[in-house]
Amino acid sequence: MKRDVLLRVTERRGIYYGWVVLLAGTVGIIMSVPGQTMGVSIYTDSLLSSLHLTRVELSMAYMLGTFGSAMLLPFVGRLLDSVGSRVVAVVAAVGLAFWLLFLSASPSISRALSSATHLSAEWSGALVAFVGFLGIRHFGQGELTIASRTMMGRWFERRRGLVLGISGLFVAFGFGVAPLVVNRLILRFGWQRSLTVLAAGSFIMAVFAWITFRKSPEACGLVIDGKRSQIAAKDNAEEQQQYSFTAQQAKKTITFWAFNLGMAAQAMLFTAITFHMERIAQLNHMSNAKAFSVFLPVAIVSTSADLLGGAISDWIPLKYLLAVMQLGICIGLLGVRSYGTTQGFLLTALGFGMGNGLFSLLSSAAWPKLFGREHLGAISGVNMSWIVAGSAVGPYLFSLGDSATGDYRMILVGSMILPVGILITSLFANQPLRDKTRPGVLAGD
Repeated sequence: MKRDVLLRVTERRGIYYGWVVLLAGTVGIIMSVPGQTMGVSIYTDSLLSSLHLTRVELSMAYMLGTFGSAMLLPFVGRLLDSVGSRVVAVVAAVGLAFWLLFLSASPSISRALSSATHLSAEWSGALVAFVGFLGIRHFGQGELTIASRTMMGRWFERRRGLVLGISGLFVAFGFGVAPLVVNRLILRFGWQRSLTVLAAGSFIMAVFAWITFRKSPEACGLVIDGKRSQIAAKDNAEEQQQYSFTAQQAKKTITFWAFNLGMAAQAMLFTAITFHMERIAQLNHMSNAKAFSVFLPVAIVSTSADLLGGAISDWIPLKYLLAVMQLGICIGLLGVRSYGTTQGFLLTALGFGMGNGLFSLLSSAAWPKLFGREHLGAISGVNMSWIVAGSAVGPYLFSLGDSATGDYRMILVGSMILPVGILITSLFANQPLRDKTRPGVLAGD
């Protein structure tokens, strides 16, 4: 078939198509940046002034839009299991491009809405911000990310941690330098035209996804990790189905909730810091450029943590990496409390670098290793829903803390309760057991 031309080319050259998938999935995650907080945060001040909103109001619109996205993601996860990452990624990239264009025109749309409905400028601005955030968060942070991560997890089994660690190295670095790149686009084109540039890139991503994304090795007549055999592929698919957890079975284990909440905590707290970075700069008498420059050392630490974690994840229980990720979050929070000092700046880079790197690894590698690949989309969809919901709550809680006390010191200390609790819980997050004598049944059921 025409869609399998690339598969045939790689087969003739003796290349396992999973390596193409690894490259494509990595690019897909990086191209979700406009829907991620590190992409949105740079536009915060521009949106505040253009839409006539306070920081709390904008945070509320961001939270509600992100929550709306979270509600849809379990459905997207189940859809991934049926139609595959290719279709979902193409729809996601096109959707992200459309909503980036919507946000670029948001001041005009807000004025038109206010004129047509006689709403105040604040209400119309808040509604437009909510709709725009819902769109970019769902298609960028949500659909495009989960389609890319789930696809990569399905194509590797042997040394999965190392392989996904290599992918995560580039993702972590890409996320780290993204704020600097987006800031340069704004300086050159202005904030509205820079969004149209990002939208054009997202359209290109849709074409790239159509060409390169594939559902699974079994769907392509391949055996995972590279052996070619129709019979072996069928046997491999049947064995995978037999010993995989469903999403409902996974949710009955303490392991699922430890990893799920651990990733949600990282998303919640790092998103809050990133979203309010301009305010943090003001409180510490720093320029925006200096404040955002922390993302470069964060990227360097992230890539190191991701690659090292990936290399050892095939040999040690993943719960230890989860515990280290929570420790990194605590270090990062302590660093932000004294962000204006050299020590605080370095602690922020070290802590959140550790957290981001291991988050990138675990969000791709943990679910297939712990629960199998057959229902990976449904399990990842539930997890991504919690991650997105966490990233919704974080910025709003921090804005309330700032409004109540004038800075973020109290909310930073209070936030440490979450990663400390998950760190303790992670020690009990052992590999779930499957009863091989009764397919699909948990041991002990």
